[in-house]
Amino acid sequence: MSSKLSKIKERYRQIPFLVWSLLLANIIFNTFRFMSMPFMAIYFSEKLNLTPAEVGVLIGISPLSSLVFSVVGGRIADRFGIHKVYPIALLIPAASLIGYIVFENYLVIALFSVLAGIGWTVYNSTSNSILALHTPKAHTEVVFGYNYWVINLGGVIGPLLGVLVIEMGSYETPIVLFSIILVALAGSMIGLFRVKKADISAHYIEAEKELAGSTSIFTLLTKDRVLIWLMLSYFFIFFIEAQVDTNIAQYLNGSFEDGVRLFGLLVAMMTGLIVVLQPIITHVFSRFSNVRSFVFGNSLYFLGFLILLFLNNFTYAWFISFAFITIGEMIVAPRMQAVMAKSAPTNLKATYFSLIGAGGNFAYAIGPGIGGLLLTNLSINYLFLFLLFIVFAQFFALVQANKSYNLKISDSSSPPTINGIKKS
Repeated sequence: MSSKLSKIKERYRQIPFLVWSLLLANIIFNTFRFMSMPFMAIYFSEKLNLTPAEVGVLIGISPLSSLVFSVVGGRIADRFGIHKVYPIALLIPAASLIGYIVFENYLVIALFSVLAGIGWTVYNSTSNSILALHTPKAHTEVVFGYNYWVINLGGVIGPLLGVLVIEMGSYETPIVLFSIILVALAGSMIGLFRVKKADISAHYIEAEKELAGSTSIFTLLTKDRVLIWLMLSYFFIFFIEAQVDTNIAQYLNGSFEDGVRLFGLLVAMMTGLIVVLQPIITHVFSRFSNVRSFVFGNSLYFLGFLILLFLNNFTYAWFISFAFITIGEMIVAPRMQAVMAKSAPTNLKATYFSLIGAGGNFAYAIGPGIGGLLLTNLSINYLFLFLLFIVFAQFFALVQANKSYNLKISDSSSPPTINGIKKS
C-alpha cells in the first residue's frame, strides 16, 4: 500500500508547478464565472427593463462571437505567444463586465458581450495550450482529467456562492467580484510566467524551429487527420450535451407531472457524480490505452440511451441512464483533449484547440434545432435512436483520431512540424 502511495506521489511531483498553478487558476476562474453568469439574464432584465427576447439576444451574442472568432483568436494567440495572450484574454472580459455595470445603453452592452465572447474563446484555447505545452506527455491524460474536474467543480460551487453574494449585496456584486478576480488572475499569471521565463523560452525556441521553412498552415490543418477526426468527435459529444440541455429538458417538462423538478434532480446527480468520481476515474483510466477508454466510455453512452429508448416512461430509468452517460463523458471528454494536446504542433496548439472548440460550438448552434425537429415531428424515441447513431459515430471518429495519432508519432519521434518535415 505504501509503495503504491509513493508511486502516486512521485507521479504528481513530476507535474510542473506551472501546471498546478494553472489548474488552480482554472478552478478560481470557473467558480467566479459560474457565480455571476447564471444570474446575468436577471441582471439585464432588472437594470434595462428588457423583454425576455432582448435579454436572450444579449446573452446569445457572447457565445456567437466565441464561435465566429474562435479560430482567428487561436491563430493570434499562437502568432504572438500564448503566454502573452493568456492574461489579455482575462482582461478583456474583466473590462466587459465593468461595462455591463457602468453603461445602460443596449447597443453598448451588446458590444461588451461580443468582446466578452472573444475573451472567453481565447482564454479557453490559451489555457488548454499552456497546459498541453508544459505537461509531460506521460501525464497529459491525468492533467486534462483534473482540468475537466476543476471546471465542473467551479460549476457546482459558483452558483451557490452567487446566491449568497446576491443576498448580501445585489445582482451587480458577483459581476464586480468576477471582474476583480479576472484582473488578479491576469496579474498573478504574468508574474508566474516571468518567474518561469527560462522554461517558456525553451518552448518558444522549439516553436521557432518548427516555423522555419513552413509553407502553408491551411495545408497542414486540412491534411491533419487527427485534427479533423477530433473536430468531428467534439461536434458529436457536444451535440449529445445540447440535447440534454434543451430538447430532453423540454420533454421531461411536458411528459412528467413534475418534470422540471426531475430534470433538476438529474442535473444535480450528474454534477455530484462528476465532482466525486472524476479524480478516481482519472487515476484508474490513466492506466488504460486510448482505445480501451473510448470503448468503455462510449459503451456507457450507448447503454444509457438504449435504456431510455425502451424505458423512458419510468423515472428510475432516467437516473440510471444519466448516470451511465455522465460516467461515459468523464472517461471520453478529458481523453479527447489529451490526444489533441499531444498531437498539436508546439506553435499551433491554440489554433488546434480553438478549431476543436469550434466543432463543439457548432454542435450547440445546430443541435437543439435538429433534435427539436425530431421531437416535434416524430417522437422522443426517434431522438434516442438518432443519439445512438451519434454515439456510434463519435466512437468511430475517436478511434480514427487515435489511429491517425499513432501513425503520426510512428512516422517521426519528433513533435509534428507545421510543414510536415521530420526533424532530425
